[in-house]
Amino acid sequence: MKNYNLFIKPTMLTVKETAEEFQISQYYARQLALSGTVKAVRIGKGKILINAESVAEYFSNAYITTSPVDHREEFPVNIQMER
Repeated sequence: MKNYNLFIKPTMLTVKETAEEFQISQYYARQLALSGTVKAVRIGKGKILINAESVAEYFSNAYITTSPVDHREEFPVNIQMER
């Protein structure tokens, strides 16, 4: 008799469910999975199941830097438009 009580079943979500749960686009959820950034498995030909805990951990470690960016070099002020 096998003891399955020691096994913790991970919460797996489809791409659509992941997008809804974490308020991201389906495209972004799929790219996180396909890039290996989060844990995921492919089921069948096209279906992907994504580990919800892995996505939550990814976002809990993500941050945006607050260093100022000077866009003046990218977008010059003296732009002349043709008529």
